[in-house]
This record gives sequence, structure tokens and C-alpha cells, in this order.
Amino acid sequence: MIHMIYKRNLILIFLLFLLAGLCIGQTPASKTYAATKTGYATTSDLNMRKKASSSSKVLKKFDKGDTMTVVSTKGKWYKVTSGSKTGYVYAKYVSFTKVKKTTGSQVVSYAKKFLGNPYRYGGTSLTKGTDCSGFTQSIYKHFGYSIPRTSSSQRSAGSKVSSLSKAKAGDLICYYGHVALYMGNNKIIHASSVKTGIKISTNAKYRKIASIRRIL
Repeated sequence: MIHMIYKRNLILIFLLFLLAGLCIGQTPASKTYAATKTGYATTSDLNMRKKASSSSKVLKKFDKGDTMTVVSTKGKWYKVTSGSKTGYVYAKYVSFTKVKKTTGSQVVSYAKKFLGNPYRYGGTSLTKGTDCSGFTQSIYKHFGYSIPRTSSSQRSAGSKVSSLSKAKAGDLICYYGHVALYMGNNKIIHASSVKTGIKISTNAKYRKIASIRRIL
């Protein structure tokens, strides 16, 4: 009789340990918020994907400061809605504190810090040497914006500005084989040549303009 009770107790203890182990090992796959939260993109070109995977289809892109409604979490991803679309964004690039959008004057002020620094073909260093498109790309990278590497590909970055009269500080002035940042008042700042390095030019039309693009 005592042996049977002892055996039964051992079985109960084993089952309790097994159940406890299962409970400890469980981690919630997702968390749904009781009330939705407003999230803000902390970088540009933030992808909303159909599934919580970096290989999933991109449904839309957010610019820095854009808002979204955060519904739930799934691992390192947030499930969000924006307009009529629902998808997933990488949580690392979402803040629940309002993100201030960068202004064109901020971009120009930062670019001016590198006046006189050297031009280097193929370079992207604002201090050791950069070419024209490396200059504009690196300036925008500082503010969390991703634009293409070459001057020709930057002609399709952001949105189109119809004419120089409509251009604002921070816009890209794209030429054939060159690119510059518009400062306003017909002036540009650019990595011009090996001879002059990064400089300000007072005539944005000093060569034929191929396209004007707005990143902000």
C-alpha cells in the first residue's frame, strides 16, 4: 500500500515538473495592444511588408516622421495600419514619440560645415573627400534619409519639382553628370571639382538642369 502511494506521488511530482517546464518555456508569439498606438517612422524608406519578414512583399514606404497605427507586436516587428493598408514594419525604426521632420534649412546648414573640404571621385567622406553624389547622399544620410549613390540615379529620388522657381532649400539640383544641393536664392552647394572641392555657387543655372528633386 505504501509502495503504491509512493509511486503515485512520484508520478504526480513528475507531471508537475513537466507542466512547470512547459509554462516556463512558453513565450508569447505576439502582443496585441488594448488600445492602438500612434507610431512615427524614425528613418526614411521604411518598408511596410505584407508579413513579418524582410523578404516579404513591400506594401508601402514611410518617410521619416510619417505616422502609422501600431496594432500589435510580433517578435521584432510591429503590425501596423496606414490608410487602407495593413502590414508589418521593423520595430527598431518606429518611435512612439513624435519625430520632427527635417527641414531644408537644416540640410543646408549641415552641408555648409564641410565647405572647402576636398573632392575625390568615388568618395563619400565629407571630411576626407567625396564626389558630387557622394556629398548629397552623405548629407541626407546624416538625417536618416536614403538616396541613390550616383548623380544619374538621384534624378529619380524623392518627388519631382517642376522648375527652379519652385525649388526649396535642400532640393537636389540634378545636372547631366553632376548633382548639387539647392540653398535658395539661386545658390547651390556642391562637391564641384578637384580644384575647388566643396563650394557654393551663386548661379544654379550655371549648366543645364536635368531634374530637380525634393527629398523632404
